[in-house]
Amino acid sequence: MKNNKFKILILLLVVGIFVVLGFSYSNNNDSDGQFTVKYDNSWKRSATEEFKLKHKKTGSILKIQSKVLEEKYVDTDLDEIVDDIIYSIEKQNEDYKLINMSKTDNKKYENYSYLYEKKKKQVLVSIYKKNNKIVISYYQADSQIYDIVLDSVDTILNSLEIS
Repeated sequence: MKNNKFKILILLLVVGIFVVLGFSYSNNNDSDGQFTVKYDNSWKRSATEEFKLKHKKTGSILKIQSKVLEEKYVDTDLDEIVDDIIYSIEKQNEDYKLINMSKTDNKKYENYSYLYEKKKKQVLVSIYKKNNKIVISYYQADSQIYDIVLDSVDTILNSLEIS
């Protein structure tokens, strides 16, 4: 009899854990009309017009912006215009130091990523292009926790769907 109660208790405990984990990892779909992303409940969307997520535990910020380019850029590779975009970003943020730049072979989109540092903050800027649409994401976190939340940011950015 004790053995059966113990098995039932273990079963209830396991079911309870799955229920709790299931609720905390449910996905939210969100869009600004130009793109859609999925994110879990550890992020909260800002009530502002811009697409801005704030990590609930760390305060890290992920902003995603989109821009429709002129029709003449439909057949233009991201390689040809990324320098102008980065120049504009760096001109507005002169205090940030470039740490790393990489071109990612994303299966869906052309993509460049730039990692910057300023004092105790790190910022990852990722640029995606599909036809005449550009999507730019900015992930900012304290240097001490940057890597901790990066997996979650990668998951969000990998879910990116440009309309």
